[in-house]
Amino acid sequence: MAIFKGGIKMGTHDFPMSISKQRGQGILRKLDILQDGKGRKAHEKDAMGEVQAIRTVVGMGEGFTMPVNFKVEFAMPKGIDQETLNQGPHSGGKGGTNGSKVKFGGLDWQTHIMNKSTTKEFKRLYDSAQAAASTTYKLSQDDPGRKRELQKLNLYCSKVSIPEKSIQTTLIKQYGAPFPYPQGVQYGTISTTFYCDGAMQIKNYFDAWQKLIYNDLTGNFNYYNEYVADFDVYTRTTMGNSGTLKTKQQKPTAMEEISRDLKKATADLNDFTGVDNPRSKAQNGQPIPTVNFRESYGIKVFDCFPARVGEIVLAHDATDQIATFDVEWSYLKWNPFKIGNVGNRSRINLAVGEFRNEKDGFPFLEDLPPELSGPLTSRLDQAMVTSPLQKGANLFG
Repeated sequence: MAIFKGGIKMGTHDFPMSISKQRGQGILRKLDILQDGKGRKAHEKDAMGEVQAIRTVVGMGEGFTMPVNFKVEFAMPKGIDQETLNQGPHSGGKGGTNGSKVKFGGLDWQTHIMNKSTTKEFKRLYDSAQAAASTTYKLSQDDPGRKRELQKLNLYCSKVSIPEKSIQTTLIKQYGAPFPYPQGVQYGTISTTFYCDGAMQIKNYFDAWQKLIYNDLTGNFNYYNEYVADFDVYTRTTMGNSGTLKTKQQKPTAMEEISRDLKKATADLNDFTGVDNPRSKAQNGQPIPTVNFRESYGIKVFDCFPARVGEIVLAHDATDQIATFDVEWSYLKWNPFKIGNVGNRSRINLAVGEFRNEKDGFPFLEDLPPELSGPLTSRLDQAMVTSPLQKGANLFG
């Protein structure tokens, strides 16, 4: 809310100026005209209010779990361990082990190779679907050797559900009213959704997994321990390490010096007009944190296999969409992990921390007072849209 509004004209653009109610009250306090009785000091907030108590409780619980912040890790089933046909006059014909007891050269032996159900062939498909890349920087100063590694199959899982677990009961009556008595455990359905990569390697992997379960060339089912595997599901919280990605102190750039001068000028204006300055990095006692992810909850799904691999919908008008397919899993059971000392870490949770507002990508605007940063942001947006460069970009595409 503004108590004074005005403006100046520069060229073809009008720059509105105003004094906010907060800054006007600050000026009146500096002149001892307004006394609100709060006795607030700079950067100090009321600590006994109910809102502050709620913020404290939420902070103790590390904020809230966001369903978008999760991780899955898929393991590979064993596959069919059968002998291989070695080429060459001195190879002896056979090679490898025969843990699955498949007759060499028989129909099953040949169809397993055609279906890519052997351990060797299936691992090739798994390695293609689970191609990995790791970060080039260290995750934390506490553990310099640890890097974040991402696998394609895990990363392309866009949706997963943590299933329910229900205790089945029956009513038992001995004396008096009947009471429920546990009789069994039932686990809910697990469904996942995967993005289709451009080479369709993930879809090929699940097609081969279902052929590993049921050999559609012979009509036979394979053994249970050959096609089941485990996978893990984690919820994560976004943490901030006290470290930084910079390894040594560097001389500030010209842009950083300009930003520093603007911050000082804004702080002087706030002091002059009686408005509290925002908390600085020195006041917080911590540098701007670097983002890290920590598991807060997780389950292991035992002996699972893809019972249903869903359809892929294709359409000519789906120009802004990514093809996906669903996988429904059958499994034996699931159990939660013991994650550790959750809720009592010496790190900053960004879900309840203070973020740096970059003012829509324009440098230095976050360092200006709000009376200037807001009008400048809108006018810069207008200047970008109406500038000759933007018109040329619209003309040439």
